[in-house]
Amino acid sequence: MSSVPVPAPQPSANLFEFATHSGKTKITYYPFAPGPIVQGRAVGPLFQYKGPEGDLDFRGPQVAQEDTPLGKLLSVVLKPQADAGSLTFSLFLPPVVLGASKSQNFTTYGVRTHHAGNIQKPGAQITYETECLDGDAKAVMLPL
Repeated sequence: MSSVPVPAPQPSANLFEFATHSGKTKITYYPFAPGPIVQGRAVGPLFQYKGPEGDLDFRGPQVAQEDTPLGKLLSVVLKPQADAGSLTFSLFLPPVVLGASKSQNFTTYGVRTHHAGNIQKPGAQITYETECLDGDAKAVMLPL
């Protein structure tokens, strides 16, 4: 009787860090937020944003996630809808295989989406600003 070798489980990335070339925007994303679990705090992903709009943390349902042909699309609202408009930041997270390494570098894109708001003016009602992001996917020990 011959046995088929079973490949060793590959580590999964549980921490993603991103930065623009200029350093203007930095993002840390955890698919599952590190602990401890705090009563009343949303569980699920944690998206930490540092950029021109400030230092903002988004948890659980505040992080919209959509599977697309371009990878997972992560979106957060930086400025909520108002008469002056809203601002959303979206990031394309491609599938990343770590292999034997516990870290992989990659490149992706972020998009700031400016919504015109309730007062309609001539022209495009949504505009986009793209940024190239250097990404680093890691498998790290996280507190429970």
